[in-house]
Amino acid sequence: MSEKQPPNKKDFRNQAIHKEARKLNARRKPEMNAWWGFSVFGLVGWSVVVPPLIGVFIGWWLKKHYMGSHAWTLVFLLAGIGVGSALALVLLAREMFKKEDD
Repeated sequence: MSEKQPPNKKDFRNQAIHKEARKLNARRKPEMNAWWGFSVFGLVGWSVVVPPLIGVFIGWWLKKHYMGSHAWTLVFLLAGIGVGSALALVLLAREMFKKEDD
């Protein structure tokens, strides 16, 4: 039966240095608290809601002024949802991976 050997002093030292470096790195990063979450939630929410509303308005205006067989309101609603989703992804990625220098 093999007995556990005591850790080397060098291994222990390397582990301690690694842990301390992780702690210092975590302290340098900005804290993501509840207010940060609310601000991102609002930013993403508005970027998802506004483009479909604009699309619905444009589609309604086209339907009113240029009668046709196309459902312009639905077309522009779907286009607004696509644009809003893409915009939300870009904004969320920018907030999540923001560098400290910015």
